[in-house]
Amino acid sequence: MEKNIAIEVKGLQSEFGGTIIHENLNLSVYTGEIMALVGGSGCGKTTLLKQLLGLHKPTRGEINILGIDILKPNVDLHVVQRQWGVLFQQGALFSSLTVLENVVFPLKELTNLSPETIETLAYLKMNMAQFPLDSAHKYPSELSGGMLKRAAMARAIVMDPKLLFLDEPTSGLDPISAAALDDLVVNLQKSLGLTIVLVTHDPDTLWTAVDRVAFLGDKRVLAVKPIAELIEDPNPLIQAYFASSRTQRKAHHGD
Repeated sequence: MEKNIAIEVKGLQSEFGGTIIHENLNLSVYTGEIMALVGGSGCGKTTLLKQLLGLHKPTRGEINILGIDILKPNVDLHVVQRQWGVLFQQGALFSSLTVLENVVFPLKELTNLSPETIETLAYLKMNMAQFPLDSAHKYPSELSGGMLKRAAMARAIVMDPKLLFLDEPTSGLDPISAAALDDLVVNLQKSLGLTIVLVTHDPDTLWTAVDRVAFLGDKRVLAVKPIAELIEDPNPLIQAYFASSRTQRKAHHGD
């Protein structure tokens, strides 16, 4: 059965200051899957993520998101952007606002819902993100790393997006908090039917939370496979990346 494609990147080329970051990069993300972008330092993962979000414009190519080429000059990017949520690496919450104020912010700015409905939706999404509701009136500076990520996740899903983009979601978390966040990502994908694209360096995330992994190297996507298949790929760049003892231990987990 043919799978629906939520995101399709074709012939992408990116240059910064004369340096080519991507050259003829192609990638398809299926509707309802969790895909990770991985690769060595400087391979262009974060640049690609920013291009998917419309924050950076490539030199040429196509980026089709939910059937819309966001690079076409006549496209209203704001309309497309309402279809996705973003979890930035450090949370990117407004430090002067409480968690509740942060979560309701998109609803206040972009909808005509009543204040009561907005607050009800915010609490619903905080609950879905497993954020403790008795901490809703705390400020970001008063939160632990794990709680900060959950607060940011609640804000990312508050507009009922179809897509979710996550930048290093487990970065800075202890192993227990990181594992709990991986579980949360999987649960949200299932309960909300989300398509999720994430950038990560965490091998545990690749094994526990991701359907397919896109490996970037040599200015393009070298392979897109489930992690169990990707670590067997003979490409030297892929083999070198997954040569760490931690990843190998995880690879043989359960053998």
